[in-house]
Amino acid sequence: MALTVIARPRLKPADAAWIAALRGRHGAGLPAPGIGAHVTLAFPTDVTDATTATGHLAVVAGDTAPFALAFRCTLAVLDPDSGDTFVYLVPDEGFSGLVRLHDRLYSGPFADALRLDLPYIPHVTLARIAEAKLARALADDLNGQEPEIHARLETLELLRLDADGSARRLAEIALRG
Repeated sequence: MALTVIARPRLKPADAAWIAALRGRHGAGLPAPGIGAHVTLAFPTDVTDATTATGHLAVVAGDTAPFALAFRCTLAVLDPDSGDTFVYLVPDEGFSGLVRLHDRLYSGPFADALRLDLPYIPHVTLARIAEAKLARALADDLNGQEPEIHARLETLELLRLDADGSARRLAEIALRG
């Protein structure tokens, strides 16, 4: 069992459908595929327990106001652990807010799980592709479509990820700062 913290941007139905369609076509092998479009803020770890993590989320959420996001760019990013390449939908508006939220979450019980060997790139994963050139071609094609997806971040969720790949929501906490 591992705990992770995510945020689900509140999307317009058409934008949610566009993301779901891409994930459906290119998302084979995505971790916990049933979660849907989300931004991971604390990566799966077992360094803390659910009660401690929930308390920490409540403190962080209490100090964080909801904020707007605008996604206009995709990036192909090599995963050094698997060798696959992911295609990320990256926000240009709200990027710094997500980074600060990530950093605040890792200041508490998740601190020992922070990986400094990988830069944190806030994103919604659109695809996982074994061949890097194909992932890059998909990212280029999507960027050529000039995506413009506006969303709002209003809650944090603590999930438990099980060995079978399933995810269960343990807590959902509203941003209130």
